Order: sequence, then structure tokens, then C-alpha cells
Amino acid sequence: MKDFEIIIDSHSHWGPSLTMGIDVTTRELFSQKEETGITYVVLIPFPSTAIANNDINIKLLEETKRVKAFIPYHYIREDYDMDEFNPIPEAYYGGKWHWMRGWQDSASNYKVLEDKALPELVEKLRRIGKPILFEEELEFTERFVEMFEGLTLIIPHLGGLGGSPVDFLHAFKDNESIYFDTALASRDTILEFIKTIGPERILFGSDVPFGSMKSELSKVLSLSVSRDDEELILYKNFLRLTGFRL
Repeated sequence: MKDFEIIIDSHSHWGPSLTMGIDVTTRELFSQKEETGITYVVLIPFPSTAIANNDINIKLLEETKRVKAFIPYHYIREDYDMDEFNPIPEAYYGGKWHWMRGWQDSASNYKVLEDKALPELVEKLRRIGKPILFEEELEFTERFVEMFEGLTLIIPHLGGLGGSPVDFLHAFKDNESIYFDTALASRDTILEFIKTIGPERILFGSDVPFGSMKSELSKVLSLSVSRDDEELILYKNFLRLTGFRL
């Protein structure tokens, strides 16, 4: 591993998954973090747990207060938490939008785009100004972006779970509000994205437990790019988007 003073894993899960019956513990994340030299890790709740109850968002936030190397993201729940209608509370550095009311990791629910509450949600997200890790099918993502320009979205896996990464790249290569994370993507695909849109719109992520910090980081560090470009991908882009202070 190359020696970097700061590395931020911008995409990792924490806590239990109700559907998968697994639990990603602080100890496990800390072990992977120490093994790789990663400095900070963004924590995201598992979808099934967050959809069932907002308590996991609160527990995750409390854990990031206890463990300073952890950074909280807020899962935007399927009713948008209508009582308070605060999609990303102040203490969180970003949000996660995940196959909203659809078949997770498989199919988007296009009726969400007709939801009368959606414009108000998006307006609040605009005012908050924090990045949203946004995972849907390519067509859904295209329609969402066309309807609500200007939101800062980060497409996980370079779009790999929502369709073809190459199709996502062609669709959004000229849209400077759309970013991508490297989690689970191949080394060659990551390099293609860098060559096409530059390193300024790409963030390193591991997607633990579906990937490991060691293997995902090694792909980024093996790329034939400059150290300046690596620093953008490993932490500088994240700092710029979230306002996180080291």
C-alpha cells in the first residue's frame, strides 16, 4: 500500500441487516480500517433496518460520536420521515437514497417520480446542500436528474447495480453535479471513468460487507494515475462535497 496521510472510505455499512441476518460491527470496521491505513469511514445503515425503523439512523449517529474515525450518513426512509420532513439532519454529512419503494438492487419504482411530496423533499435536499448516495436504475436516475437538476448525487459502484457503468458514464459525463464511487467496480472500469470525466468526480468506497477495504483500496492504488489524482479520489473530493473537517 502507498503511504497516504489521509484516506476516506466514502461507502461502508454498519449495524444489522434484517433481511440478510448479518451485523457489521464497529470492531470489524475498525479491524479493516487499521489493516489498510484508512483514516475515516463513512457509515450507512442497511436498507432493511432503516426502512423498518428510524432508530438505526440515530444509533449510527451516536456511534460516530463515540468513534471519531466514523462519519455518519443518514438513510432517507421510504416515507421521507414525513412527521419531521428533515431528510438529512444537520449532524449527518450526506444521505443515502436506495431503490426508493422499489425492489432493492433489482428494480426501481417509477411511481415515486409521481409522488406529490417528492418536489418538497427535493427542495429541502437542495437547501441542505449535502451529497446523496443515489442508487436506482439508469432510466430512473436519468428521469430524476432531469426533473430535479442541481442536486449533488453520488452513484455507487460507478452505476454497476443500476445497469451498465458505461451507460451511466455516457449519460452523466457532462453533468458536473453527478459523482461516482468506486465500490465493487473493476480496476479497468475505474480507470475508464477517470480518463473520461477526470478524477474530480470519483470517490473511493468499499461497500463493506459486500467488498473489503483492502481489496477495494488496492484497486484504486494500482491505477496508473498521478498522486494528485489519487488524493482527489481517496479524500479530497469527499472533503469538498461534504465540508467534513479533518
